[in-house]
Amino acid sequence: SEFSVRAATEALPMRDAFAVLFFVSVGMLFNWTSILAEPWLLLATLGVILIGKPIAAFVIVILLRYPLRVALAVSVVLAQIGEFSFILATLGRDLKILPENAANILVAAAIISITLNPLAYRFLAKLEKPIARLMPGFVRWTEQRALGESASGKVRKPVGRRPRAVIVGYGPVGRTVARLLRENKIEPVIIEMNVEVVQRLKAEGTIAIYGDAARIDTLTEAGAERAVALVLSASSVSDGGEIVRLARQLNREIRVLARTAYVRELEALRTAGADEAYSGEGEVALAMTAAVLRNLGASPEQIDRERQRVHGEIFGEPKPPGAPRA
Repeated sequence: SEFSVRAATEALPMRDAFAVLFFVSVGMLFNWTSILAEPWLLLATLGVILIGKPIAAFVIVILLRYPLRVALAVSVVLAQIGEFSFILATLGRDLKILPENAANILVAAAIISITLNPLAYRFLAKLEKPIARLMPGFVRWTEQRALGESASGKVRKPVGRRPRAVIVGYGPVGRTVARLLRENKIEPVIIEMNVEVVQRLKAEGTIAIYGDAARIDTLTEAGAERAVALVLSASSVSDGGEIVRLARQLNREIRVLARTAYVRELEALRTAGADEAYSGEGEVALAMTAAVLRNLGASPEQIDRERQRVHGEIFGEPKPPGAPRA
């Protein structure tokens, strides 16, 4: 209804209050002597929660044709039990199905699994890379299934002999860069982690690859070894330096334009081999500099001169095409 947003907003304090009440209640229910009395039962329960549930969820999500990253995320998120388990435990105890100590074990297992779950989720990104390195065929199979491709599906070849450029990310910046490349007779190849975006691009006839650009096989499939440019258009890419390094490993002559959120990350991108690096913070500083000077009555020449000075202080001087690299 038209009142849904307001109702949800005004219910937030109540939600927080109930969350606090929930965890306090769990702590009051916990009897630490149950761990000492039945340690093996607790370990078995934790095994089901932390190992059995994630494996079952992983298999189900893969069978439903989702990619590896989604399957891992769902598996980790489900490696816990929450408040509904206490309702079932209370009901089982009232019906004489569960003994008193079993309910205590469930409470202990819930506290441990809820505590460990955020820590496990933080290591999710680090878990995907070893799996991709040890089982590249399985990872590629899951990605092809998610995209509805056959096991032998290959990226579409570029039209004619048009040069190609690899774009990592297809947000507003990526879309703009891709359009400019097409208008200048350069074939854009999109690397994107959103399956729906990749499927839509392929339906439109654009070369699109689902995968992590920080993996060399993804860059190879995108044709980075013969591309004229690599554009990191997404500021949220966490392995920008690694992507640039791998691209340079495949193609020493590729021109790399990289984007990041923070000015402090620019030097790392340049050190990795980026020809030009830009940050959201720097671009905002340039825009605000121009706005302040315009409000103070500065002339267009003064604004351009000051923008150039600020640009040099923040970004440094870009390398011209063909300049020698370190």
